[in-house]
Amino acid sequence: MIRVVLSWSNPAKAEKYREALAAAAAGQLALLDADARSASPGEAAAALDEADALLLTGGPDVVPARYGENEDPAAGVESIPARDELEWSLLAAARRRALPVLGICRGHQVVHAFLGGSLWQDVGAISPESRRLHDPDRGDRRREAHGITVAAGSSPLRDLLSSHAPLAVNSLHHQAVRRPGEGMAVAAVASDGVIEASSRADPSWWVWTVQWHPEELSGAADPPLHRRLFAEFLAAARSGARVPEPHS
Repeated sequence: MIRVVLSWSNPAKAEKYREALAAAAAGQLALLDADARSASPGEAAAALDEADALLLTGGPDVVPARYGENEDPAAGVESIPARDELEWSLLAAARRRALPVLGICRGHQVVHAFLGGSLWQDVGAISPESRRLHDPDRGDRRREAHGITVAAGSSPLRDLLSSHAPLAVNSLHHQAVRRPGEGMAVAAVASDGVIEASSRADPSWWVWTVQWHPEELSGAADPPLHRRLFAEFLAAARSGARVPEPHS
């Protein structure tokens, strides 16, 4: 049985992640919820003691102070500070135990901010093209919004993405990673340079992140890449390559 902590703040949207994980796990899955509306950071981190992996879902914006910036009033930042606190605690515990982490959309951004990176508070500040490419107000969460280009070189994530090229993804975000977090290697970018996928260069801690929403594209009729992302995450969790907590 694979035990995954699922961090979220919107129960309706969390359901899509549950479905995608369940399909990839073929019945061998136990989900442990970290609900930002009610769980304390300590409670959430303690849940990782019983877990094999951590999935950070999409959601509200990260508080700019988390990456050393003041909030830009023109950026339209909408955040839940309690969720940031929860997920910083979760990531600290996951890093300490080397638990596999998959970050999706907000989760992608949270990982980079946690590791010392920074974000664009609004993609419109990058270029007019960025607003067109990444506009979150499209309505259709499954619509393929733009293509992505795989970065040069080889890594497990880059190789997976390359094997499914050409690639097009949905886009439901108005923020983006600006400066990558320490140790994170870019795996794919959009045409405006926005980082769409990344992974830890050091394989001792398995961390993959994507800016798009594969959980919305994980049905049997959808391109197989999106299902493979969840399958690879669960395979990393299943491997049991985790560091136990030290005992005094």
